[in-house]
Amino acid sequence: MSFFYIGDNDAVGSACDDDVGILVAGGELDYAATPQLSEQLADHINAGMTRLVLDLSSVTFIDSTAIGALVGAVMRMQERDGGSLSVVCAQENRRVLRIFEIAGIESMIAVHYSREEALSALMMAG
Repeated sequence: MSFFYIGDNDAVGSACDDDVGILVAGGELDYAATPQLSEQLADHINAGMTRLVLDLSSVTFIDSTAIGALVGAVMRMQERDGGSLSVVCAQENRRVLRIFEIAGIESMIAVHYSREEALSALMMAG
């Protein structure tokens, strides 16, 4: 049985624009966890968020089903006036970063090494 959690991070909500959502996930993002990940992403997109930051700093594994959920979310967001999804993954988390590299999603999803870096990039772009 895998361990997984995902939720909003309200601690930094006041530092962001109203159209920026922050989600924090940890544990194993595998086939069993992907429906919950997809639901959380869809909830934020449906609520009108045009920019999302998904902090995966505590994720220990990500599989192709979760990558597919991220790509699907990016495609839905891009349909909304150029929305975007940024992922945070600490540089030390080589396992997850390697999976992103193998999947070749860096061209679709901005990967940042810290949440501050991701938020700064979003604020400069938007």
